[in-house]
Amino acid sequence: MSLLQRAAMSQTSNDWPEDVCLFQPLEDEQILLDENASCLAVQAYINMCKLNIEVVPKKNAEFMSPSGKLPILKCGKMVVSEPEPIISFIKQKGFTLSQDLSETQKLDMAAYISLLNNVFIPAESFVTWIDDTTYEQITRSRYGSAFDWPLNYVMCWKKRKEIARYLESVGWKQGKKTLTKLEDDLQRCCFSLSQKLGDSEYFFGKKPTELDALVFGHLFTILTTRLTDNRLAQTIRKFDNLVSFCRKIDKKYFGPSGSEAS
Repeated sequence: MSLLQRAAMSQTSNDWPEDVCLFQPLEDEQILLDENASCLAVQAYINMCKLNIEVVPKKNAEFMSPSGKLPILKCGKMVVSEPEPIISFIKQKGFTLSQDLSETQKLDMAAYISLLNNVFIPAESFVTWIDDTTYEQITRSRYGSAFDWPLNYVMCWKKRKEIARYLESVGWKQGKKTLTKLEDDLQRCCFSLSQKLGDSEYFFGKKPTELDALVFGHLFTILTTRLTDNRLAQTIRKFDNLVSFCRKIDKKYFGPSGSEAS
């Protein structure tokens, strides 16, 4: 989050306008696995807070973003992008899901969110942009659909280089990661999440928190996205309580016309 965004957020009032918009790429022909996970997590959090929101698909959503990341929330004069800054902004407006947690639980939640960020986000980026088969058969056509030829090839090449640099910066050096290693990483992460969730409705009892929204965004997107290799979805399906958790969240906060139906 930029310093300008932080300064503006500190001056926000505790009200929620009627015309709040969430911008994301076109769902049917453009949005990618990594983008969809972030957009769905934010939608889930907003729905859990019982706030109104209009989801607005835009062909150029990525280039509307202050950070270049998705989704983008426009609330009054404020424009905020990416899940965690958006959640922080909503908290600044006075709407939070974790107010009943103890300090120990809040630290615990932060640790699990960090685990998500360190495993799921790089994994989704790797599958979408670095895995050659997925890139050639899915990513290039969907991402390139926003541009005319030959810019579609140039922008895909540029984005792929950008993601490769990001992955290297978080320790995923080129050639060191494979889908098999990703599967192992994801299984360990899902095991931790499964153990934490247990038989509970949510990760911290009977009420949802931002962790529930973020976990749902990542898990549900992987489970429902058609890829050239579905081993990541198969890994998640080994954990019945996580799959059941996704179904319950989808049904309760998105309804029959929500994410599953679409």
